[in-house]
Amino acid sequence: MPQLEVIRQTLAAKLGRVLLPEDAAEIEAAFFAEPDLTHAPGKFGQLVGEGYTIQVERFADILPEMHALHVEHWAETEKHRHGLTLNPDYDAVIARERAGNLIQFTIRSASGELIGNLRMLIALSIHTQTRYACEDTLFIRPAHRGGFRVMALMRFAEQSLLALGIREIRVNSKLVNRADVLMRRLGYQPVALEFVKIFRD
Repeated sequence: MPQLEVIRQTLAAKLGRVLLPEDAAEIEAAFFAEPDLTHAPGKFGQLVGEGYTIQVERFADILPEMHALHVEHWAETEKHRHGLTLNPDYDAVIARERAGNLIQFTIRSASGELIGNLRMLIALSIHTQTRYACEDTLFIRPAHRGGFRVMALMRFAEQSLLALGIREIRVNSKLVNRADVLMRRLGYQPVALEFVKIFRD
């Protein structure tokens, strides 16, 4: 659905003058523009404690930092896929964020360094027609693990997602990192065992 206000503003800027090809292209772009439904990070607040800050940030704004974390996470927890090349489609991630279907939670040290993240994908169940969130990534750099930081990150995410009307949260646990212990402590129940088969060249 076109954004009527964007179209009006674009057309208003062209009134009273001869339209050039680049003007027509700008009007067409405005007509087909998708609205930016990114969740405003400020509406979720922050959790500050023990020298760390947990919050929501726009993935698009912190992409270089997120990529560095992604590489570390891949090396540690995705060993079963190491025959495949890490080749993330960040444009798709950003498009999903703009559609309001992705929330990027971060944890930063007192110096501002990004030391961990939790990314949640939001969707509508085709079975129940209720909104659910599915964990796409959960990672904290090894030097910053311990204490209750990961539990605080998860609880902050839960409260934020509940405020959006999410009724179900899905999280997975890789066998190499024993995240199932954390999830059980937080009240999550194991409901499936995922099997993977990689076809190598």
